[in-house]
Amino acid sequence: MTSQVAQCAAAPEGTGFTEKLNRAAYTAGGLVAGEHLELNAVRDELIDAATHARPWQVARNEKTIDDGLAAGSARPLRLEGRP
Repeated sequence: MTSQVAQCAAAPEGTGFTEKLNRAAYTAGGLVAGEHLELNAVRDELIDAATHARPWQVARNEKTIDDGLAAGSARPLRLEGRP
């Protein structure tokens, strides 16, 4: 999940970074709500990856992450029965 965000460091602007970051945060929010991940740990990991990829937009990265985590937490992901 965060590896795709971090890989954006090599991509130029305009390649969908914010969308990838939001998708990763949304998924992580669902996993947190489903009690598969710990909120602070996953938020820190996403911030680290986003800062590596786009260090000039820290405030925007954090807002995207926080918004995505909040939206994803409204839809808990259940992994029962999955390998």
